[in-house]
Amino acid sequence: MSKSFEENTKDFYDELNGECDPKRLLYIAEKGIFLKEPLFKYDKIKDHEYVVDISVISDQFFLINNNKQYNRLKYFFKEDRYIYDKYRHLTPSCNDYFSLVIINKYFIEKLLYEKDENFLNEVISTRENYLLEDFIKINENNIEDILRKILIESGKDINILNYCLDKVKRNNSKIKSIEGYRVPMHYCFETLKYYSDELCIKNHLYLKCEDKYAEEFINVCFTDEFIRNFYHFNIEFHEKFSKKYNIDFKEIGEKFEVIDINKINTNENETNENETNENETNENETNENEYINDIQGQLIKIIDPQYKGKLSYIESYELNPGDINFDFINKYLRNYKKIDRILKDPNYILNIDIVINNYTDCLIIKLCYLASLIHNKYSKFIIQVLIFYDEYWHSISYRDDKIVFGNYSGGRYKYKFYIRKIFKILMNTPHKLFNSYFYC
Repeated sequence: MSKSFEENTKDFYDELNGECDPKRLLYIAEKGIFLKEPLFKYDKIKDHEYVVDISVISDQFFLINNNKQYNRLKYFFKEDRYIYDKYRHLTPSCNDYFSLVIINKYFIEKLLYEKDENFLNEVISTRENYLLEDFIKINENNIEDILRKILIESGKDINILNYCLDKVKRNNSKIKSIEGYRVPMHYCFETLKYYSDELCIKNHLYLKCEDKYAEEFINVCFTDEFIRNFYHFNIEFHEKFSKKYNIDFKEIGEKFEVIDINKINTNENETNENETNENETNENETNENEYINDIQGQLIKIIDPQYKGKLSYIESYELNPGDINFDFINKYLRNYKKIDRILKDPNYILNIDIVINNYTDCLIIKLCYLASLIHNKYSKFIIQVLIFYDEYWHSISYRDDKIVFGNYSGGRYKYKFYIRKIFKILMNTPHKLFNSYFYC
């Protein structure tokens, strides 16, 4: 008979704090464990390449500290389908490993010299992160929503869980729901029991079934929303949690009862008031995605030339661009020598003393700058970061050392004819080499 996740977890931590044999640790992790925090605190294992495997299997954050770990991450990317098929019974999100990487100096330096454009694009497109204290201070009036978002994204690390619990206690508040749960579902049941009542408001509903362990688990971990709709979600719960917590949710779904605690203990008016509060809760929960601080935006603020005080690039994406101003085009893109200087020196175009009148001016200058970076063989990672928002809004991408405009259904900008017009201008200057870096 195979051991439970909790038994495997005990074996794992006994080994981790004892001999700490990487092969033995991976062997145990592959059976299923609750990894409560990242492994970088453990000196004996933190630099081993199996940190990547163990962390991905256990859906936990990890650091890339050396070339072996970096190459191990690339192996996971290359063998994505194999990894998913091998470990999905333990962690359904095991192919979302890029979101688990903690960004550090070493990882950034490796990306700067990375040549695999698909790998770079995947890293950039899946990264989200938080500067916790700054984020809390900026949005302190929305503390419950902010903490919920942090718990959804990072609650798998028990240090983050304790951080949020401290904020809850200091603000004398409780969280209404963490995507339908009362606690992040990454820990053993004893840990879930402790944090659920500490973090979240008490349920109004209670699910009864014949399996008393399962009954306790469901009422501890699930909010009213999931308990009310248990019949519709029991198959999903079975796929996610049956192996981890040794519960047959399918069997429970065939025979259970949901009771309203308030109806037993209060009068009808109080019940109606509680139902109103539940509706208000649901309305509030729809806004949980408002508070996002993404790494792509932060990187672009640091290195995007538009942030030299000329124009806020991100804030301009949805504006009507106006017609194209040909002053810059006539002065710089009709003259071979000036185009050649733009191409050979990326800093040249950033220091031109010109007045930017609208968004299209800004975009043209940026595209010229990107062409210069490509020509001078700058880091593909830097180019991918800079073009991130252009791909998101305009379907402008970086492929095969070219800047490509794909006029397809993707992209969120409705004035596509302006983008095509700009590309036609950039592809038909007097400088053939410069023109070759653009395609539409």
